[in-house]
Amino acid sequence: MTRTHRAPWVSSITLCWGAALAACQGTAPLPELEDDPPAGLDWNDRGPTFLVEPIQAEPYVGSDEAVMEAQERLATGSELHSEVVLRSCGPLGGVCHNKKEYPDMRTPSNFVGLIGAPCNVQSGTPEAVFDRCERAGDHIVFEGHDRDYEIGWIEVIPGEPTDTVSEDMPGLHLHLAEEMESGELDGRWTTARFYRSFVAQGEVSAISYAVYSGVFYRLDGGKHIVAEVPDYRTEDVDELIGAGVEQGDLNRNGVFGAHATEDGEVLGPVPLIDPGSPETSYLVARMRGHMQGMPVPGSRMPLANPPFSVAEMIAMFCFIEGLPDDGKINLESDIDYKNCSYADPETHPALAVEGAGKNWSDRVSPLLEANCGGCHSQDRAEGDLVLVGSDVYDFLRETVSITDPQGRLYVKPGDPQNSYLFLKLIGDSSIDGKRMPLDPLEGERTLSEDEIADIEAWITDGAAP
Repeated sequence: MTRTHRAPWVSSITLCWGAALAACQGTAPLPELEDDPPAGLDWNDRGPTFLVEPIQAEPYVGSDEAVMEAQERLATGSELHSEVVLRSCGPLGGVCHNKKEYPDMRTPSNFVGLIGAPCNVQSGTPEAVFDRCERAGDHIVFEGHDRDYEIGWIEVIPGEPTDTVSEDMPGLHLHLAEEMESGELDGRWTTARFYRSFVAQGEVSAISYAVYSGVFYRLDGGKHIVAEVPDYRTEDVDELIGAGVEQGDLNRNGVFGAHATEDGEVLGPVPLIDPGSPETSYLVARMRGHMQGMPVPGSRMPLANPPFSVAEMIAMFCFIEGLPDDGKINLESDIDYKNCSYADPETHPALAVEGAGKNWSDRVSPLLEANCGGCHSQDRAEGDLVLVGSDVYDFLRETVSITDPQGRLYVKPGDPQNSYLFLKLIGDSSIDGKRMPLDPLEGERTLSEDEIADIEAWITDGAAP
């Protein structure tokens, strides 16, 4: 498709802050909003979290060893934070969840702040965003049109405008939740207003926070809108992107996480910790690798430290299940193991972070990611060892270590004694350098005997995927 004309006016943008707010209030209609808060906006509708008197729970008196260990070691939320969460997730500045990385888990108040807090959707790449973390998208209204459209995702393709209209043309690309029916937009100068919905005291309102004027085109039946961005206006578009346009389909897979499914279920956005529901808490899902059967993108957590034991997972599940939904919590309250549904021994296999299998995907990969991924997780230069990513399995089986004078493969199926990775993990005398893994704070931190035995058995049995 070629353009029949181009409007001569200069495109412009106005961000609606301070004195510029009046410029955004033009004649375009506000989105029509329902009385109830729309899906994706009420994640923190429980009120502020504050401390109350600690609650004492009746002790668990059963005989299950994992529950007994959890109750003895991790009797309160405070002990769960200091003994497990801080050890596993928050102590390493610049590596783990310590100031630089969301969420911050360093202090008890930070830990309490995870309750009801949204998932992280700034994951670096679209593919890393979990559908159930997606929030309701902002809306866009075009001058002369009588309805608004939810924004799924946006993209800026650099370059001066050309005479060809295409899916990859230079410009500001807006992908919408629904088709824009009118064709009057094509090749015409118009003004688009960006709106965001807010919930305050149960009331829903929409505020226009930015305006962009320019030449727009419709593609993909009206679900894909492109605005021309001349080179001298790129800073204006950067400013719009920097304002933080909320996108309802951040991972660009066609699923809007805050929308109801065909069955009427709203998948998200789920919070980091969902009081009463560990199964829908994103923090737990990142440790397990799934949420209610839905795979969660990204490496299992914790990345640079050992995974939670079954007893520690029981403590986390029972802590979350026992949280009140009114936000009134004291970390010194007892974790109620006696009445916790996850204290049932039949649930314990499902709580294990590493899975029950002795293959690569269920056991070995999560184990290596959890214990070694903190250091071996960067983009791999030629010959470097990376233990996080979709290609690690093939890499280990096909690659010779560049630091091994004997030229051994990292993993030789059926032969752990000639597998460089295994020998490095046990500190074999034929391997130069320190035994792995290392602890960035404490130095050497070897794997347990059971973990070493599982890796050895996996290699001996042929290194199954």
